[in-house]
Amino acid sequence: MAVPGFKDVPDLTGIWVLNRKLSTDPDEVFVLQAVPWVVRKVLRHARLSLQIHQTTSLSKESACKNASPESSDLADNFKPVTTLRMTQTVHPGGFDSEGSYLVDGSQQDISLPIFGDVQMQLQFIDRSDILEDSIRQILEVASLSEKVIQELAHNASKGWEAEVIWGFEELNGKRYLTRNISTTKEEKKVIAKMVYDGPN
Repeated sequence: MAVPGFKDVPDLTGIWVLNRKLSTDPDEVFVLQAVPWVVRKVLRHARLSLQIHQTTSLSKESACKNASPESSDLADNFKPVTTLRMTQTVHPGGFDSEGSYLVDGSQQDISLPIFGDVQMQLQFIDRSDILEDSIRQILEVASLSEKVIQELAHNASKGWEAEVIWGFEELNGKRYLTRNISTTKEEKKVIAKMVYDGPN
């Protein structure tokens, strides 16, 4: 069943494999994020893939909290909640990870083999609300949907934060999943693009 208001939301469901030819070399980002040299060397040559299952349901909890006294139908107050179940595979390497993430703007504390402990927020936003100017300018033209998924990540122990924009772009006449990444640490900023082959 279609969820009202979710017609223009990107669906990331599928198996996606990093296209290194179209992607930015991520090493500069990894350096800023204090990823150890030996791990960076493995990642430079490994096959990176993402298996994503995206589901959207109507939250009864939200419905009860937001129902007005005069409302006779709680269904009118249901709020859509999207979950991303993701498995990242690094072969060879042994840095696989998996988890489920709510796309609702809530803070989620996660621990990843490559990046350590990270505080993360995921939410749907309009392209015009992307924080990083250069990414916003690109996606206002290139994005295949009005909405994108914004990931805000922060690693307190290593001192970096990032804005990652998940969505779809047409490159060389073909549709790709992309992650446009802006990472900052102190006064330094690195912009990168990860492009994934997958279902079309």
